[in-house]
Amino acid sequence: MLRGPAYPPELARYVEAHWPVETPLTLAPKLLNEALSAAFQASLTSEEGRPTRFRLLLTPVDALPETGAPNHGVLRLKLEGSRPLSSDELRRLSPAVPFETSLIGAQPEDDKLRIWGVAHSGPAWLAPTWGGRSLVPNWTHDPIIHVSGPGQLAVRSAGKLVGAIERGVLLDSMMDVFESDWLRSMFVRERAQVQAEHALQQAGVSSPTTVELSLVGRVGQQMLRRAIQLIRGARHGGMILVMNRDRVAGPERLHGLLLKYRFQQDEPAHRYRTLLFRILEAVAAATSKESVGWADFASDGSLELEKLEQSVFELSRVIANLAAVDGALVMDKNFGLVGFGAEVSPELPAPARVWRALDLEGRQLVPDDIENVGTRHRAAYRFVNDHSDGLAVVVSQDGGVSFVASRDGEVVFWRQSVSP
Repeated sequence: MLRGPAYPPELARYVEAHWPVETPLTLAPKLLNEALSAAFQASLTSEEGRPTRFRLLLTPVDALPETGAPNHGVLRLKLEGSRPLSSDELRRLSPAVPFETSLIGAQPEDDKLRIWGVAHSGPAWLAPTWGGRSLVPNWTHDPIIHVSGPGQLAVRSAGKLVGAIERGVLLDSMMDVFESDWLRSMFVRERAQVQAEHALQQAGVSSPTTVELSLVGRVGQQMLRRAIQLIRGARHGGMILVMNRDRVAGPERLHGLLLKYRFQQDEPAHRYRTLLFRILEAVAAATSKESVGWADFASDGSLELEKLEQSVFELSRVIANLAAVDGALVMDKNFGLVGFGAEVSPELPAPARVWRALDLEGRQLVPDDIENVGTRHRAAYRFVNDHSDGLAVVVSQDGGVSFVASRDGEVVFWRQSVSP
């Protein structure tokens, strides 16, 4: 939910008021405000041409075990002498503490916050964003401030968002489009087909096991999450267009798309489907339960499933690489690769208007300026306007991610909250 214009003092007050009651906030409000103000100022700077991005851990160094290890806890590296917590110090330290793997540590000293050193966490905390079955380690309930871009601050406790500022607006929740009902409904037919085919394969088994639709959907979701993050990490932007399989027709033109590089529609182009059925078969074979879901897949530590998951993530890399070429990558709703370098025909009419969704299901909409966006977004709008059952995912060069779809005949976009 969005809450009026805000700056660090408003965020500090909001965090204090909404901190989880089961783990009381021990940091003084004055010091939290001090940390947020310094982090905000640092976010507006750059270091040797690189944007200032970091995570700031507000916990005493002695609260972290000396035996901590990355991806399970942290490897804490304590300086011989602490340093003042200032925007300049945060800017200078940011290259040494990559957002994805490390944090700057600070603690109260003589009623002031001072930097005690560096904590290396490893990337396991990124699992929800990057996709995968890994459990997210929780090693502190103290505040961690995320600075992910100019003026973009978030405060988290044990991985959960407490409050954030984005584009000068206070947020009390992050928008994860993957959790929306409307996105799931776009793929319900394809998931049901997979479920039915798996049931046929199980017909000859003495103790057949069905698969839940949630498992079928989550595997594809994880692949797409990873692809989006890889595109963001490359900093070149990209666009993915997803359409119904029955609309993939014609040697060159696909319903308003000019496809420069088209793949032969053989098994390699549909490798994801092959891997998905192998995953479902492996999960079903490992149990005597009547049905299996995501929890069964996530808890199975077999080497076979580990290899299959890595194969799926390598397809994420393929998708990201293909999206690097000018134009869009085109996929069907079974995540089959149709082609890349696609241009949305300028002959397709632009929608009369475009709406921005303020909530996950698009119940709150505000009009948006069609001309106040780049060429990728305008192309996505034309595509969705022509393909009412299609989906466009646009990744901007600055790392922003938008999902574009048709709702009740209107073109609507959602800004995906992304971290890092």
